[in-house]
Amino acid sequence: MIKLLIADDEALVCIGLQSMLKWEEYGIEVVGVAHNGAQEEEMIDAYRPDIVITDIKMPIKTGLQVAESVRRKYGRIPLFIILTSYEEFEYARTAIEMQAVDYLVKLELTPQALEASIKKAIKLLKEHQTVESYPELIHRTNLHELREKFFVRLFNNLFENKNQYLLQKEDLELELSAPAYMVCTCRIMAPDTVPPSGDKLVTLCTSTVKMARDRLTSVKSCYVTSLDLRNFAVILPVEEVHLEHWKPDMEKLLKDMAQVLRNYFNVTIVGGIGHAVEDPYLIHESYLAARRVLPAALEQQAFVFYSTDKKDPHLEQPIFDYSASRSEIRRAFEEMDTDALYSIITNMIEIFEGQPDLLVAATDAACNVLYMATSLLADGENLVEQIFENEPEGYRAIYQKSSMDGIVAWLIQFRDGCCDMLSSRRQSYKEQVIRNVQDYIKRNLDSKLSLNQVADIFNFSPNYLSHLFSRTAKVNFVKYVTDTKIAAAKDMMLRGEGRINEISHKLGYDSAFYFSKVFKKVEGISPREFMQRVESK
Repeated sequence: MIKLLIADDEALVCIGLQSMLKWEEYGIEVVGVAHNGAQEEEMIDAYRPDIVITDIKMPIKTGLQVAESVRRKYGRIPLFIILTSYEEFEYARTAIEMQAVDYLVKLELTPQALEASIKKAIKLLKEHQTVESYPELIHRTNLHELREKFFVRLFNNLFENKNQYLLQKEDLELELSAPAYMVCTCRIMAPDTVPPSGDKLVTLCTSTVKMARDRLTSVKSCYVTSLDLRNFAVILPVEEVHLEHWKPDMEKLLKDMAQVLRNYFNVTIVGGIGHAVEDPYLIHESYLAARRVLPAALEQQAFVFYSTDKKDPHLEQPIFDYSASRSEIRRAFEEMDTDALYSIITNMIEIFEGQPDLLVAATDAACNVLYMATSLLADGENLVEQIFENEPEGYRAIYQKSSMDGIVAWLIQFRDGCCDMLSSRRQSYKEQVIRNVQDYIKRNLDSKLSLNQVADIFNFSPNYLSHLFSRTAKVNFVKYVTDTKIAAAKDMMLRGEGRINEISHKLGYDSAFYFSKVFKKVEGISPREFMQRVESK
């Protein structure tokens, strides 16, 4: 049974929480009820619960003080669900820093809201327990970051082909099986009391996106991706592509989310909403439509839906054809060809300079170049951050540029900084790329691991990855995969982890016969002879 502790200084709240759900149906046992912070921490030490529902303001110690103390002592478990009647930014920010599962406002608390939070906690609990039980899965802790990069590529149509998209989607365990999907691009507008730059703004915007994600995912199976400091995108499932069938529900969902964020952080959220697409591979079309109506959303301070039925000056703005440059920029990043990169971006600047009607198109093109750099270069995000380290909002300032001169200046700074840094760090970047590929191979020894598949996962052409791997790792790709699998097979045999056919299956071989043939070619003896030698020793 999962152990739950409830802590609140109001007796009626404690009674209400105990009776609000049939806890046994969730495999949960309420092991105790605490009425102040000191008692809560004592009961956590005594009962070691898996989940704690705690009020913020209690006698002796606040719920947040308890959470902070317990986190230092025990790590990620117990998980905390914060219960509060205080809709203030500082409280919510501290709760976020404590990695709380959810934040429930007492006045809004319903059985449905509590159930959603509990289910989220149970899911996280299982994930944490899995990671702790199987150290080899710890690499999944950066799954969120990898998924964000995946969606950025999807928004900007940066996949080379659909197969590459499908491979990465499967590798990142993403579920995109709804009948259709639409994208909403949201802008965070901070209150006047928050400075236009600095740590306070970063904390506010980061906390806002996290709570937006928590609120939306508790209602619908959706994905929230941070685009930059002030902008985030939401991918929401819909039942069909026709706007009139899903518009009212989506509008209510987004407005409710915006209201909660306003209550907590005093921020205003507006957004552009794109049309629905049946194939998630085409989500970039919905994203582009959402981006095109975002200026109208900013003017109206509302959520604005994209529609081709009405005349809107924002929809008539020209779109820059980025597709012709994409493959060239991709090759320049892959091969770290700084001369080609400099030439391509310079040509882009010459097209945009002095053309104010291309402002939206120029912004999107600059963002595409930015996202290709962060996606294709090893440690690309850190590199770009260094280029713009003297800017108040770093490279994220691209969305704040309100003139063509601002976009052009950003592109010039990006071009010059990127070319300079790549010239001096070319070899170290290539080595980092190959280390990442080698790590991926080691994590996926149960797969066939063809060159084409791995190249698609890392956004490289097979020929380039093969050439880079051979030059950097001093061994060709196929031999490295084979040697790594055979080394793993020997370890399994030494540990007695199954028969030959079981080991061959675990290592992604179609048959034990082929595995034995490869093993003998590498080791000079068959797997059976190897196992006999191990047993004789």
